[in-house]
Amino acid sequence: MHLTDLDHEWAKSYAMQALSDLDAREVLVRASVSKCHRLHFLQMAAEKMCKAHLTLKNGHARMKKTHEVIKKNLPIIARTFYARNSRNNKAAQRQITAIRQLAFQIEVLAPACDHGGNRPDNTEYPWQDGNGKIHTPCDHTFTNIDDGPGNRSIGPLVRLIRTAADSFRKQTDGSLGISSGERSGI
Repeated sequence: MHLTDLDHEWAKSYAMQALSDLDAREVLVRASVSKCHRLHFLQMAAEKMCKAHLTLKNGHARMKKTHEVIKKNLPIIARTFYARNSRNNKAAQRQITAIRQLAFQIEVLAPACDHGGNRPDNTEYPWQDGNGKIHTPCDHTFTNIDDGPGNRSIGPLVRLIRTAADSFRKQTDGSLGISSGERSGI
């Protein structure tokens, strides 16, 4: 598939916003802000990084207007990343497995991805459970994802998102007429 300059611009923009979302998440982590906000920025960064990947693969015109891109694409990106960058195959396999397990949990954090009504919990809006109780994201524990500093999956996941988004951003530079000298200043 031939990608246009506009496709490359879209991919670069998704990647840059993913990096910005991760930066915001890091500020929230250091400030010990509610878990819902930390997870919200993690979900947004993962989604935009996946959209940068899909745009570079298929072009922006074929990009679906959906939030449901993380579960399928994050493990694919992880496999590609670890195949290129890991010398320890067993450790890489453990990370890929952990990322695959987290991918669905991260995807359903977006309100639009409620898994057919089975996962109303989300990081943005209050929701009502089957018993009529109203839940608020800032009071919810989100027990399916441990984003604490001791979690051995979140750190590698954040590094993967950051590294992949930065790689996708750099891949677009040459196609947009940016020389390698200019690239280092971005």
